Amino acid sequence: MAPDDPAEDCSRPRRGRPRDATIDDRVLRAAVEELADQGVGGFSVNSVAARAGVAKRGIYARWPTRDALVLAALGTLSAGLVPPRTGSLRADLLRLAPQVDAVFTEPRMSILARCLAELSRYPDLYAAFRRESVDRCAAAVQDAFHDARLRGETRPDLDTDLAASAFLGVLLTRQAFGRQAFGYGIPPGGPDPGGPDPGGPDPGGPDRDSPNAAGGPDAAGPVTSFHRRLVEYSLAAAGDSARTLPAGG
Repeated sequence: MAPDDPAEDCSRPRRGRPRDATIDDRVLRAAVEELADQGVGGFSVNSVAARAGVAKRGIYARWPTRDALVLAALGTLSAGLVPPRTGSLRADLLRLAPQVDAVFTEPRMSILARCLAELSRYPDLYAAFRRESVDRCAAAVQDAFHDARLRGETRPDLDTDLAASAFLGVLLTRQAFGRQAFGYGIPPGGPDPGGPDPGGPDPGGPDRDSPNAAGGPDAAGPVTSFHRRLVEYSLAAAGDSARTLPAGG
């Protein structure tokens, strides 16, 4: 067989151990635990390595600095939104709402709040977090309104920045002040009126606007009745001309 025969090259054993695909996840989980316990100021790569059960050199091979690891850990707590671009503003917002809501829950909210309070002492780290997480998430919601305006689903003079800020602000305020402040108190032993829709899909067939409609898993949780009300309000405020949900949806 010729020395440069590709079949011979493929048959040669590869040197070194294959990369452990679980290390990234273990390290990031350990880094979040470290942030929860120690905050940004007390964050230690040595402690993260011990928590994750990995060598410190394995961490630095992936995140070359302490700040890079802190930023990556904070990124796992943020929404990580991308524009859904389903072709419908209603479907886009129904997909985005539970993803945003998942961030504004405990313990993620408390960890983020603590770290953000500390980040004022680390301006470079704060600027990177804002750019990579906060601004990108806000831009994903704004893009949904922008795309809808281009499709003619909204009025042509819609302020997409204000529309996105209002949509995100309602979700944040509801979590920050509690559901009772909005009249959604949970009766003892009763269901959460703002929880998952009790009746399942809308009458007349599957809910084509649900996050699961595109075939992917809804990792952020189900679309709730509150999400639906918020989306319908946002559509009305934007001057939406698309169909309305059937009664009881």
